[in-house]
Amino acid sequence: MTGSVAPRKPAAQRRAEILEAADAEFAANGLAGARLEAIAARVGVSHPRVVQMFGSKRNLFLEVVHAAFDRIEATFENAEPTLVALGDAYGRLLRSQRTVGMVVMQGYAAGADEAVREAVGRRHLQLQHLVARLSGADMLQVRTFFATGLVLTVTLLLELPDVRADMTWSAWILGLAAPSAEES
Repeated sequence: MTGSVAPRKPAAQRRAEILEAADAEFAANGLAGARLEAIAARVGVSHPRVVQMFGSKRNLFLEVVHAAFDRIEATFENAEPTLVALGDAYGRLLRSQRTVGMVVMQGYAAGADEAVREAVGRRHLQLQHLVARLSGADMLQVRTFFATGLVLTVTLLLELPDVRADMTWSAWILGLAAPSAEES
């Protein structure tokens, strides 16, 4: 009796599965710590198949990072064009798709790699320009928005109490507003 072989999946479907597995692996372990073998095992393919599809671990990492930035951009483009609404939409994205923030942070952390630094830096600047264009905010407001977003990202990823993830607290941390009576 012969064993049955699972039907071969279309390349596009397999690619999407690998990217999903890589998203989880890179979010948890970053570029340096992630293993292509672990990604391949999650999907049920060989390590050489992953390399064949993506060329290198760095290339796969960059695709995952670009996908995370794409999700942030789509979130901003679908939100009301005010800084508060953009920030709220970003917070909802991070809460619903935890790996987005983790992957972006891993992208920043892998900045010692020149190709990663250039790609992540370019995407970060594009995101700043998008926020400015959508909201009409000036550069100081955009910088403040991104600084507040960084505080929000870290707060959510470290699972600090929810009260710490609000915009008022973030602004207070950045010295933009005096703490209220209950915060002092």
